[in-house]
Amino acid sequence: MIAGRYRLERELGRGAMGAVWLATDDVLGRSVALKQLVALDGVSDAAVEREARLAARLVHPNVVAVFDLVRDDDKPWLVMEYVEGKTLAHMVRDDGPLSVEDAARLIGQIASALRAAHAAGIVHRDVKPANIVVGRADRAKLTDFGIARGVDSQTTQTGQVTGSPAYLAPEIATGGRATPASDMWSLGATLFQALTGEPPYGIGDNALATLYRVVHEEPPRTPLAGRLAQLLEHTMAYDPAERWSAQDVLDFLAGRLAAEKLEPVAMRTQLLGAVAAPAPAPTEAAMPAVASQPAAARRRRWWPVALVVAAALVLLVGGALWANRGDEPNAKPKPVASASPLEETTGEKTEDTADEESEEPSEEPTPSETASQSPSESPSASETAGASAEGIDAFIRNYLATAPANPDSAFSMLTPAFQAKSGGIEGYRDWWGSVASTSVVSVSPSVDPLKVTYTYRYTMKDGRQDGGTVTLGLVYTDGRYLIDTEG
Repeated sequence: MIAGRYRLERELGRGAMGAVWLATDDVLGRSVALKQLVALDGVSDAAVEREARLAARLVHPNVVAVFDLVRDDDKPWLVMEYVEGKTLAHMVRDDGPLSVEDAARLIGQIASALRAAHAAGIVHRDVKPANIVVGRADRAKLTDFGIARGVDSQTTQTGQVTGSPAYLAPEIATGGRATPASDMWSLGATLFQALTGEPPYGIGDNALATLYRVVHEEPPRTPLAGRLAQLLEHTMAYDPAERWSAQDVLDFLAGRLAAEKLEPVAMRTQLLGAVAAPAPAPTEAAMPAVASQPAAARRRRWWPVALVVAAALVLLVGGALWANRGDEPNAKPKPVASASPLEETTGEKTEDTADEESEEPSEEPTPSETASQSPSESPSASETAGASAEGIDAFIRNYLATAPANPDSAFSMLTPAFQAKSGGIEGYRDWWGSVASTSVVSVSPSVDPLKVTYTYRYTMKDGRQDGGTVTLGLVYTDGRYLIDTEG
């Protein structure tokens, strides 16, 4: 019993700042999470308590609420909201990397939490997948403000590195002070792991080696980022002054970020694409070995060269870029729900849904796609580039495993047209709510055309067994498969 009120039940997790326990509040009769606060070297218990009070100032739907700060045996304990769910770290470990859209939704929620924290003058200092809990309805919450501090606080001395090495911003890894910008780097590192399944600087037990890589290597990038590539680049930017704020991240995800903030990355991408053939050799020859010298020295040598190269490239391709201004395709609408009951949801295709299915390609393509194919044509090679038999196999197995356990998440694996055909989210939930489990007998994927045929068995909640063979038409966009047709 802690403080004569909170009864410890079991340990939920353990980190450098202490263990977190599931406990019962005997006064209010509710479950809570208790964490014994541990002072860092050179930091008093009183200072740790002050930092804990910072977290209590935050009231936000994406922040784990702090209820109380109590003392037991002269040790401070933080009493927090208990969120039943899994951490992002466990989700990625157990279920694999997230899709671009799922990662965008989750990162957007944590960016909203950080916006509130930074507005309140609080720097979290330990944003990472293990400190993000995903509960019911895919609500993500940022937790563990145990080492948070005020922006102007001197609690942690300059030169003391605090946080998890794989997610630390370079300026923190070299002993600098934490700022909202360093939280944004950590958010980008978290996005990297959500998309790839691994921390941005790999998995290892050597903290010093990880810190060395953070300081001396270029920020990592991944082709799996899809439309989130700019978000990753602007959060994991080596220079803190170049990083997006939490508000910038939210504006980007909502499609309303100011053009001037996107322009540098967009321009650089266009320039590199325009001179792809001649550029690599001289650029690589001019760049020094990444791990052989301090990052500051690399950047001092690189930026003058970059400015000269950029100026030359602008002269070469500026006319072409100007001539093509305004031709940027609009972002395609993305489904916001998750997966569908497929053939069991609808017994037959009605004339209306058939028309909707045939019309959907004319609503979705970007201008460049419209120029190269008509709505009735099959997807071009460029639209299926990156799709693979292995990816399709993994997608359909993941879909069938997800649908019975989390219909809302599975519903997002359908195109909007097929979501409507499947009876919408309510009809989808009703059907999958009757399924206890699924098993896959066989999967036959096809890239050209993009489809999959699979044989399944369902165990219904009333004990009945069901099964059959289904062929689904798929689409592939931004590194993500979606179910589009059946039959």
